[in-house]
Amino acid sequence: MEGKYKELRTAVDAVAAVDAHAHNLVDVDSSFPFLRCFSEAEGDALSLAPHTLSFKRSLRDIAALYNCRASLDELESHRKSSGLLSITAKCFEAANVSAVLIDDGILFDKMCDLEWHKSFAPAVGRILRIEHLAETILNDEAYDTSRWTMDLFIETFLTRMKSVADKIVAMKTIAAYRSGLQIDTEVSKADAEKGLLADLNAGRPVRIKNKSFIDFLFICSLEVATSFDLPMQVHTGFGDKDLDLRQSNPLHLRKVLEDKRFSKSQIVLLHASYPFSKEASYLASVYSQIYLDFGLAVPKLSVQGMIASLKELLELAPIKKVMFSSDGYAFPETFFLGAKRAREVVFSVLSTACDDGDLTLPEALEAAEDIFRRNSLQLYKLHGVVQSSISLNKTSMVTSHPDGIAFVRIIWIDTSAQHRCRVIPVRRFYEVVKNSGVGLTMASMGMTSFCDGPADGTNLTAVGEIRLLPDLTTKYRIPWASQEEMVLADMQIRPGEAWEYCPRNCLRRMSKILKDEFNLEMNAGFENEFYLLKNVIRDGKEQLVPFDKTRYCSTSAFDAASPILQEVNSALQSMDISVEQLHAEAGQGQFELSLGHKESGLAADNLIYVREVIRSIATKHGLLATFLPKYRLDDIGSGSHVHLSLWESGKNVFIGSEASKTRHGMSELGEKFMAGVYYHLPSILAFIAPLPNSYDRIQPNTWSGAYHCWGKENREAPMRTACPPGVSRDLVSNFEIKSFDGCANPYLGLASIIAAGIDGLRRNLSLPEPIETNPSGHDSDVGRLPKELRESIGALSQDTVLIKFLGEELVTAVIGVRQAEDYYYRKNKDAVKELIYQY
Repeated sequence: MEGKYKELRTAVDAVAAVDAHAHNLVDVDSSFPFLRCFSEAEGDALSLAPHTLSFKRSLRDIAALYNCRASLDELESHRKSSGLLSITAKCFEAANVSAVLIDDGILFDKMCDLEWHKSFAPAVGRILRIEHLAETILNDEAYDTSRWTMDLFIETFLTRMKSVADKIVAMKTIAAYRSGLQIDTEVSKADAEKGLLADLNAGRPVRIKNKSFIDFLFICSLEVATSFDLPMQVHTGFGDKDLDLRQSNPLHLRKVLEDKRFSKSQIVLLHASYPFSKEASYLASVYSQIYLDFGLAVPKLSVQGMIASLKELLELAPIKKVMFSSDGYAFPETFFLGAKRAREVVFSVLSTACDDGDLTLPEALEAAEDIFRRNSLQLYKLHGVVQSSISLNKTSMVTSHPDGIAFVRIIWIDTSAQHRCRVIPVRRFYEVVKNSGVGLTMASMGMTSFCDGPADGTNLTAVGEIRLLPDLTTKYRIPWASQEEMVLADMQIRPGEAWEYCPRNCLRRMSKILKDEFNLEMNAGFENEFYLLKNVIRDGKEQLVPFDKTRYCSTSAFDAASPILQEVNSALQSMDISVEQLHAEAGQGQFELSLGHKESGLAADNLIYVREVIRSIATKHGLLATFLPKYRLDDIGSGSHVHLSLWESGKNVFIGSEASKTRHGMSELGEKFMAGVYYHLPSILAFIAPLPNSYDRIQPNTWSGAYHCWGKENREAPMRTACPPGVSRDLVSNFEIKSFDGCANPYLGLASIIAAGIDGLRRNLSLPEPIETNPSGHDSDVGRLPKELRESIGALSQDTVLIKFLGEELVTAVIGVRQAEDYYYRKNKDAVKELIYQY
């Protein structure tokens, strides 16, 4: 059969699978026994696992992979001597997966966090286990168990759930383990509350098990999942001994499936529902909501059992609804075994279907990609996240894990927005630094753009040290230096305790206040303007000149720069940073790259990486890229304009609506927020236009926003409301601040904007009348914004609102650095020329 269906065999082995359901790995010295790799049994029953068909077959499979003797002792010895990084790299390479979706709601001893897995899989998505979320809330020591009511709990539960809905790929329930799948869709809140109290009365740690409470929880969660278009994974069929197998038959879900509220839901039956695979197949054939996943059944059953189970799933179910997962957990070998056996079983079933006349060979080839990849990409909406090719070659898999990495750069951004890094050898990073960080002098946040020592007035000196803690959610392989990774860092007094000067934490604090008080998030989208300069020799001297001499949106300029910009775009794509558009700008050698809007913290992270990518790839091509606001006084300046909007539960609420609309086209809260920013704008400039050179750019009649005003689609105003295509002309969806430039620390800049917006919301501020013409014609009515850095410093030093929000220590450091830079660059006029090498 192998020879007859060689093409099918090759296709099944080559497809880079999406592993649609798995769990976290653990360290090799975890107390979770390695024998559990082969069995769901526990206690005395686990000791008999070596006598199962699955164990004997799997032991040989792993031994062949590791090239060692097929004995449990030998395997365990090999695992400990090789280490987790090495065995994970080997197992994931052999599994050939393009994405892994992880339910991190099951806790193991010495468990690796979700972000750790990103070093081994090209894409990692999170699955939210609803019972774990509920138990986390109920076991939080900040809450007194006696004060819980059903209303309070559900409000807290749903708020937490909705806050992460855009950061997960699916939800999951283990109701089958707790009270069974006979979900009562009409369970009353009163009964649910009785169940909640019963579970609470059992004491902490709370383990929810009351059926009424669990049913109510499931119904609420499925409503949220449906509203956010997220699949709900459901444990069905066999598992460990906590489960009553009789209650895990998916036929019990019929009442849920018949409920009109859930007619558009997407419910994934896990584990092939074994031994109820036929029942699962039937449900998938008659209910549009049902999808099937055969992880755990493969590889835990015998070979014939695995084949029979998959055949039963395909007897009635559409192929477009059947999906692979490894159900890998704790041990990287489970990911390998799941993928290896799934490929063998799928090939066996599809080739037999061809022999039987159920499928043609082209149909079987299509089915293989559907089952291993395409169905999951579609259901979990992973297009654009997972690589598009059918197969990841050996090279790409090897270089996607730390074994191919030499160094990790830990990056931080200081008060003067210098990009600085500490470089750590990879082994030390993963064994020590990723958890404990590296030391850094407190003076680092007092340094200026002209001197690597703390400025006077910052209250920061050479005394004292903090920790740079890498934020692993921001770790990427460096596209232009493939043997290195880079990661952004938080500044902490000690692991877990934020330093008051940390820019990322400052933005995080402001975002939390906005969320806690008003249930809002601010989204930001940056337009990055920069110059490309090249070295030429004139009169025997090297000189930097513009890359080209064309003008705004010139096609010839783009032709010349296209290879560079393509590489920039490709690098950003590899880091999940989406470019919306790019073009040649009005300056000679100037270009603009625009990003989509993201939550403000992520937007700031992305902006840092965009600057890194553009500068580094330009250098690779023998050019220099600079974001300096006014590179040449006789040419156009460069900004980092930012578009801002407010979001609630995944919806833009800055835009006006029937429920809330002002005459300016924005919502009432949108106007209050924007008004706060408007009134504090002179102070905000100290953060977003931080150099004397910034004010050379902010001049009348240059579209940079020199006057203190706002307008609708008025590009001469520093703040303008915008109405993109598809939005009614009498509405606005966001507002732009044009004064933001490429020398600003984006965390501090966005934090100051949010702080000002919160002040507007708290005080119910209103905007003045908009200016609909060039404000330079309104000199008598419209005042100038600060014309020099010293004026914005003065405004900030008097702004008690921003000082209180951002913290007196941090603002003192910012003012100290700004004053030092103002004095230095006024005294040393030519020194600004050196800034092209720093910004």
